[in-house]
Amino acid sequence: MVTWLPPITVDNDPLPSTAEVVVVGGGVQGCSIAYHLATAGIDVVLVERLDIAAGASGASAGGVRHQGRDLREFPLAFAAIERWRGLEAELGFDLSYRRDGHLTLIEDEADLTELELAVERQIVAGLDISLLDRDGLRALVPGIGHTVVAGAYSPNDGHADPERTTAAFASAAQRAGASVCAGTSVLRLVVDGNHVTGVETDAGTISTVTVVLAGGAWSTALAADIGVVLPMEPIGLQALTTVPVPHVLGPVMGSTTRVISLKQLLDGSFLLGGGWPGTFHLDGPRGRTLAENVAANVAEAGAILPAVANAPVQRAWLGIEAVTRDEVPILGPVDGIDGLILATGFCGHGFALSPAVGAAIASLVATDQTLPEIAGLTLARFAEASEAEPLATARAG
Repeated sequence: MVTWLPPITVDNDPLPSTAEVVVVGGGVQGCSIAYHLATAGIDVVLVERLDIAAGASGASAGGVRHQGRDLREFPLAFAAIERWRGLEAELGFDLSYRRDGHLTLIEDEADLTELELAVERQIVAGLDISLLDRDGLRALVPGIGHTVVAGAYSPNDGHADPERTTAAFASAAQRAGASVCAGTSVLRLVVDGNHVTGVETDAGTISTVTVVLAGGAWSTALAADIGVVLPMEPIGLQALTTVPVPHVLGPVMGSTTRVISLKQLLDGSFLLGGGWPGTFHLDGPRGRTLAENVAANVAEAGAILPAVANAPVQRAWLGIEAVTRDEVPILGPVDGIDGLILATGFCGHGFALSPAVGAAIASLVATDQTLPEIAGLTLARFAEASEAEPLATARAG
C-alpha cells in the first residue's frame, strides 16, 4: 500500500565514521544510488549539506521521457522508463507518476522535414514514436493552439513528482540499511596518493573505499580540489505552476522552437519549465526567477495551449543545475583516481534517468565493471575529443 509522504530520519548523530561507500549529494540521483547500493547489501552513507531534494531535484519539472534525448542516453532512458512502470510499488509510495505521453511540436511547415528525420532516428534507436498531423494532434489535445501544425508523439513518456520521488528513494534506502546524513556539508574529499579514502565533513571524517560524487553543480569544486576537472557549468533554470483549472492536457508538451515544457498536474495546475534562466549563487540551493522570464514562459505555453492564459501563476522558483559541455551527464569512474565515481552534470533532464542511474552505479561499485548503459558517458569522453558534440538536443524538463 502506498502512502503520501515518504518518512526520512537523520542519521548523523553521531556521524558514521566508516562506510563501504559514501554518496555525496541528496538529490534524486544520490538517493537512487544509495537505495540501489543498500538493497545490494552494501554499507552506504549518503551525505547532504541541506535537506533531501533541497537543490535541483526539488526544483525539477519532473519529466519522465525518452524523446528528444542525445542518443548516447537512450540505453539509460529505456532502462529507466521500464523501471518507472513499477517504481511506486517498488518504493512503496505515491510518486504522482503518469504515463500520458510526450509531444514535441512544430508551428512552421518548413520544420516538418527536420522533425520527420528526428522521429526516424529515434524509431531506428528503438523508441515508440510517431508523427501526428493537425488532426491527430487535435484529437489528442483538443485545445491545442491553432498555430501548431505537427508533432512527434511518444506514448510511453510522462511525468512524476520529483520531490516525492527523491524522498521515496531516500526512505527506501534507509529501510534497506543506508544512513542518510542530511544537514552535513562535505568540505573535501580525502585522498591518499591516487586513491580517494574518505570525505571530510563539518561533523567529522568518514573513511570509505568508494565515494560517489552526485552533488550536481556543487560537484565541480570538490572534484577540482583533488585535481579532477569537470567540464560543466552551473545554470539556474526556472519552473512555475499556475492555479488549478479543469483538465485539458494529458501528454507533456514541448517545442522545437519555443523554450517550453508544459504539463498539467493531478490537481489541474499547469507546470511550466523548459530552460528559462534566472539569477543564482552557489552559496544557496536555489536562485531567483526573473519577472520577464516568468512572463515569457507563460506566453510560450499559451501559444501552444491557450488554456494556460486563463490560469494565473501561483508559484515560481529556480533550481541550480550543472550543464556539461555536450549536455549529457557524466557517469562512472575517473581515470587515474581510484575510489571515485561520478554521477553529475544532468543538464536539467536527469530526473527520468534516476532509477537506471542508481542501478548502473550500484553495479559498478559491486562488480568494478562499467555497464554498457553508461560506458559512453564517463569523464574520459572529454579527453578523447577536443569538443564532444551532442547527437540530439536534450531540453530541460
